[in-house]
Amino acid sequence: MISGLPFLTLLDPETETEGALDPLGLSAIGDRLAEEILPGLRARMSRPRFLTAVAVSAAVCDGLEDRVAGDHVTPAYLVFEWLLVEGFVRAGDSEDTVGTPGTLKAQAAKNSGEPMCARTYLRVPSIFGFHGVYKPLARHLGIVDDDFRLADNGHDLLKAWQTEQGLDGFLPGSVSSGKGTKVRQLLRAAVEEGLREACIRRSTSWQGWNLLAGHLAPRLIGQAEAAFLYGLLKNRRGGPRREVFRLLENAPDGNLPESHLVVQWLIPRASEDLKRRLFAIAAFEDMCALLERAFDWARYLSTEAGARAIDGNDFNHSEAACQISGQLSHAIREAEAAVGRVATIGVQQNLANLSDGFDQVSKPAELFEAVLARHTQVQKAKKPDGKRDWFEISPNCKAFVRVPYRLSEKPQVRERWNRKYRIDTARSFWSDLKADAHGTA
Repeated sequence: MISGLPFLTLLDPETETEGALDPLGLSAIGDRLAEEILPGLRARMSRPRFLTAVAVSAAVCDGLEDRVAGDHVTPAYLVFEWLLVEGFVRAGDSEDTVGTPGTLKAQAAKNSGEPMCARTYLRVPSIFGFHGVYKPLARHLGIVDDDFRLADNGHDLLKAWQTEQGLDGFLPGSVSSGKGTKVRQLLRAAVEEGLREACIRRSTSWQGWNLLAGHLAPRLIGQAEAAFLYGLLKNRRGGPRREVFRLLENAPDGNLPESHLVVQWLIPRASEDLKRRLFAIAAFEDMCALLERAFDWARYLSTEAGARAIDGNDFNHSEAACQISGQLSHAIREAEAAVGRVATIGVQQNLANLSDGFDQVSKPAELFEAVLARHTQVQKAKKPDGKRDWFEISPNCKAFVRVPYRLSEKPQVRERWNRKYRIDTARSFWSDLKADAHGTA
């Protein structure tokens, strides 16, 4: 396993009523550029075995896809998810199940004696549960379809899994029955009961807990299963994803940030096609770094000014703001040229819409007004009804940063990127699937 590589348990975030994320609206372009190098992956993914869990769920819930639990909300696959996550909490080793979404909720339900149900589980499980997190990749790899029905590659994945786990007959429609048939029937009965009851009421001694933890814990992935999944990830239909995984196989160990891996490791070794895609990311991030630093200087200068509202004159007297305004035009041109060589018309247009607000910026005072105007535009566009600005802004463009967004330390030039480009996801996957741990993958 890669030293220092984090496996985070996903939280169930509260509603962001203030719109406290992405104040300049840069993430959407970054995500589209990430798709250019690692299609199907997402930044929240970390453990590839959840692809197998999605396939197992599809087999168990075969024919139940249109059923909804007694709460009139929960579909069958989420009932299976309740079972799996509770099984990890009840019977799994915490080191084997790190990175499982929803375990904190399951542990809280177990401690309180409440059953797993829609009320005690994740607030938005269709997004933050493991089905929601891994569905884009499971669909992209042909493991399941849009409705979580088992697809061809999912069938083949389960063939490898059931043989390796000693669960022959698990696949629906298997010619022969065996231990796997009984396990599938056991889990299906639990899902059907969960649909009726709209919760999980299996006893602490139910044998399904040990079966789920023993056969699906993320760290206990088998050799053949790992090889099959890695083969799907490196399939030629994944385009540049194949090359990125190959290059990461020999990347330095340690918790290096994505920015360092892209610039110092991947770009020097990449093919011309992949190099263009990576250059687009790096150029876009150079532009973003200037915009975000300008925004942070507005926050800092307003914090330092106390009760006084600041304006463009404060930027005129800031050496950092002068440097940023002098560098921004070149960074925008470089980003537009690099992105134009690899991205779709839609991404290019999104970048053009962003850069339009800064094309005429040459002085610090103009930068101050432009970055606050961009922030206001982004906040107003956030769903469902817009979000408040981080600043109180007067008609004559005097600004006062609101208390939650004050910045008491001078913004520094940063080396890490504020957007994720799925490199960490690919490294986490490789850590679980790598050949020296699981045989040839």
